Amino acid sequence: MLTFILAVIAGFATPYIEPALTKILQPRLTDIPVKAGEYQTITFVLLLIAVAIAAIVSGLLASAFTVLFGGALGLFGVRLFKILRNLVDGQSGDMDED
Repeated sequence: MLTFILAVIAGFATPYIEPALTKILQPRLTDIPVKAGEYQTITFVLLLIAVAIAAIVSGLLASAFTVLFGGALGLFGVRLFKILRNLVDGQSGDMDED
């Protein structure tokens, strides 16, 4: 469970950590062609690797599914929540009009 929570936090923190990590990585990746949008993916992968390493070091069982699902939920969770809320609001608005 701790691994899942850490993965959710890592996914949620990805957009906030990405600018700082981009500044660190850009000078070191001059030989590799990396587009601007790919730095968020690199940040996400590095954070999930850090979660997996932390879980292994602490002796917790860290399945790949738990780490990936938690990370994806953290990364896209806010957007999914807004979409679901808009769907519910839209459906309740349609019911009121009938």
